[in-house]
Amino acid sequence: MSLKEQAVGGVKWNGVGTATVALLQMLKLFIVARFISKSDFGLLAIATMVLGFTEIFANMGLATGLIHKQDITRKQYSSVFWLNLILSCAVYAVLCAATPLVATYYHEPELNKIIPLIGLQLIVSSFGKMFFTFKSKELDFKFISIVNIASTFVGAVLTVVLAVRGYGVYSIVYGTLLQVVIMQGIYAVLGIRKYRILFHFKPSEITDLFKIGGYQLGMQVIDYMAAKADIFLIGRFFGQELLGVYNLAKELVMKVVQVINPMVTSVAAPAFARFQDDKERMRLSYRKILNILSFLNVPVFAILFVFADPLTLLCYGQDKIAVAWFVRVLSLWGFFQSIGNPASILMISLGRTDLGFYWTIIRVVFTFAATYVACLFDIQILAYVQVALAAVFMVAYWRMMVYKMIQLSLRHYVGAIAFAFIAAVVAAVLSALMLHFCVNFYLQLALIALFGVVYLLIYWFFNRTFLIELKGYLF
Repeated sequence: MSLKEQAVGGVKWNGVGTATVALLQMLKLFIVARFISKSDFGLLAIATMVLGFTEIFANMGLATGLIHKQDITRKQYSSVFWLNLILSCAVYAVLCAATPLVATYYHEPELNKIIPLIGLQLIVSSFGKMFFTFKSKELDFKFISIVNIASTFVGAVLTVVLAVRGYGVYSIVYGTLLQVVIMQGIYAVLGIRKYRILFHFKPSEITDLFKIGGYQLGMQVIDYMAAKADIFLIGRFFGQELLGVYNLAKELVMKVVQVINPMVTSVAAPAFARFQDDKERMRLSYRKILNILSFLNVPVFAILFVFADPLTLLCYGQDKIAVAWFVRVLSLWGFFQSIGNPASILMISLGRTDLGFYWTIIRVVFTFAATYVACLFDIQILAYVQVALAAVFMVAYWRMMVYKMIQLSLRHYVGAIAFAFIAAVVAAVLSALMLHFCVNFYLQLALIALFGVVYLLIYWFFNRTFLIELKGYLF
């Protein structure tokens, strides 16, 4: 099977898996939102933020090195396995020790229970994460998708059952833990059997992986701080209830990027690594990726902007209707985020995580400064600041990252997303006009279909070649 056939097959299976997992997660969230308070969602946002930060150190960027390096010996990946396990245990110990400080900072004693409990997934994940990386590198996204769907479904069922029974925020904690145990357990059992891990640990054998992964680690740490600056500060400045409202909106918007982009980027990174010396091919392939992702992403963000009120009511219920305003504003933030996100493909495939590290230092400084100043005024000002930062960073990211790595011009960069943007704006204006005169809730939701029809018709009449090419990829 050719690389193109493997990549296309991987995109298809990854698309099915990612979409199904996202649907299950969203259904779970929409159901439990009716049983869990806004303050509980605020606590969960804090716990998840802290856990996400520590997870970065448990991996040390080694996954990036494993994908980039094409010839890895048995002794090398055995050393990686044991290092992952040692690091995960050490990081969990640090997490538990730091938990009282986090609880004190937010004046929330309940975090002393939630964070160590949800943090157990650090240790569980260490047994399977390397084998997941191998499956990704082999483009075996059929297996990955099946495992993700099965584990997510079981975890979601437990979460909903516990939420209905009144377990509150712990319903999500226990459901997430079960999901991780099933997923990583499958990878660990099958991976250890296939690769036959040795009782061998010699860090000097994997220094070349550290050179790539080290920059990736630094970039991930700083980038995570920038990405979570708003969550970190909102809980302190505005309290857990407002944090819960803001985070529900951000989760809904981020789900678009988390669902659509990985369908392509997780397959493209290992695929690009195989022709990393052919810059012209990388430029053409990267533009195609931007074409596809903008076609999928842009209309969804436009729908979130236009239909924020009925969608919030549908997803979270009447008592959380305040989320709608943040959904509308943050949909603009999500749009800009989605454009810059695919550049990670280039960093990983070319091994240029050093560029990402330097860029991220700049990003975190500006993000924390702007976010802190915004928090001194109002949470709505903060939301607008996030949009402005994302817009500026999108252009700066192109110049410092994309152009530096593959010399893709700004004209081609913007041109790759321009048609989708114009088509979405036209469809959004027509839908907004109809929505203005429609008061029935169900008819308002039905207008989303009108948006989709208009958007696709614009492509059919003015960019039919793209649709035909996309059909070839999907079918």
